[in-house]
Amino acid sequence: REGVQKALNFSKAPVWQNVITGFVGPLANVTTDAEVDDVIRNGSECGLHPVGTAAMSPKDASWGVVDPDLLVKHVSGLRIVDASIMPFIPSGHTQVPVYLIAERAADMIKNTWQ
Repeated sequence: REGVQKALNFSKAPVWQNVITGFVGPLANVTTDAEVDDVIRNGSECGLHPVGTAAMSPKDASWGVVDPDLLVKHVSGLRIVDASIMPFIPSGHTQVPVYLIAERAADMIKNTWQ
């Protein structure tokens, strides 16, 4: 709620007076916290970038699904190479970390087969 309200207040600053002429959609007429809550509750959705469902952990850890080599623990030869292995949710878009994971995985897989 605070983030939405701060964005609304920011957009009402004098500097935006001739740039932002109004809002459309669900935020067009919100005036109360309850209305902002309704917009958030009814308009929020997953960004479709799930992470952590197969979290990486140290080889000897009792938690986590894959080890630092991206190998699934207690399974032979199976690697997971996607955002699900990230043990923590990044603060930005997952695209770059996934590319880094994929590049590192490609190197590990090539080394395994050479």
